[in-house]
Amino acid sequence: METKELFTEKLIKGHRTYFFDIKQTESKSLYITITESKKIADGYEHHKVMVFEENIEDFTNVFRNCLLKYKQLKNEPSIIKTNRPIAEIQKKYPNAYMPWTPEDDEKLESLYIDGKEIKELELVFYRKRGAIVSRLKHKGLLK
Repeated sequence: METKELFTEKLIKGHRTYFFDIKQTESKSLYITITESKKIADGYEHHKVMVFEENIEDFTNVFRNCLLKYKQLKNEPSIIKTNRPIAEIQKKYPNAYMPWTPEDDEKLESLYIDGKEIKELELVFYRKRGAIVSRLKHKGLLK
């Protein structure tokens, strides 16, 4: 399927770049793509969301509602927020808030299956307990 790019806008934020594109198919249907591109050790990693013409209005409404809720929650005192800057947390856990690499995932899975405790994995990966637990759940290794 050949597409024609009608509009593009780029947003660079740190090591991530976001592309917002409007494209047209051969059959003249319009759709939007939102692409995140980030540099990793051996190149770039891309994530893309495609919103097709028949879904754009619904997508826009849901996204708008999400933004409104985000603004409300951001000012909500009951939401737990870290008071410590990331740099301070990274003094103890240098890999905190950093993306997991495929090699990290493979090593985490192997060590966990071999019986390593979460506390030991924190030391191996220089990450907080919550990050280790979250990744194990993401990989389907922990409920």
